[in-house]
Amino acid sequence: MKITDRTKKWLTIAGLGVVCVVLVIVIASQFKTEEPKEVSVQPSSTAVDTVTPSTPSTGPTNTQEVNAQPIDSTVTSATSTDTGDSTGTDQSIQAEVTKPPEPSQEVKTDPSKTPDGQKVDAVTPVEHSNVPTPAPETSTPKAGDKNDKGQIWFPGFGWVDDEGANTGTVVDGEGDINKPVGNMD
Repeated sequence: MKITDRTKKWLTIAGLGVVCVVLVIVIASQFKTEEPKEVSVQPSSTAVDTVTPSTPSTGPTNTQEVNAQPIDSTVTSATSTDTGDSTGTDQSIQAEVTKPPEPSQEVKTDPSKTPDGQKVDAVTPVEHSNVPTPAPETSTPKAGDKNDKGQIWFPGFGWVDDEGANTGTVVDGEGDINKPVGNMD
C-alpha cells in the first residue's frame, strides 16, 4: 500500500499534535504545588563564647577612660523578652527595640587629639589664585578658513578646493522624474 503525499502530511500534523499535547502535560505537571511537610525542630541550646582580648605589645597607650554598663549574664534565651513564634499565620520575629541610655559625659575629649590619642597638628589653609589659565591654541582651523593653496576648511571634510560660487540650472517642468538633469559625466 502506497502512502500519498496528502496522507503523509496529515500523519505528520497528527504526530506533531500528539507531541504538543504531551509537552503541555509535562510542563503543567512542573507547576504543581506540593504541601510543605511538617518538620520537628529541636530548640537550640544557648552557647556562651568567651573572648579574651589581647593587648598590643607595642604602640602608644590609650589613657582615656571608657564607661560601659555590665552585661547581665543571668538573662538567657528562655527568659528574654523575645516573643519569636513561627506557628500559624501570625509571626513575631523579635521583641520591641528600645534605645540604649546615653553615655555619661564624664569623658572629656581634647580637641587637639584624635580619638586614638594622637596629637593633631594645626592645619594651614591652601590659598588658590583666581588667575585663569590661558586656553591652549587649537590647531584645527575654523569653518570657512582659507589656506595658501586656495582651499576652504569644512568641518568633517577637511580642506576642499574652492570651485567658485554655486550655480543653478533651470529645467523643464514636464514632470518626468526619471529624466537625467544636466551633464552626468
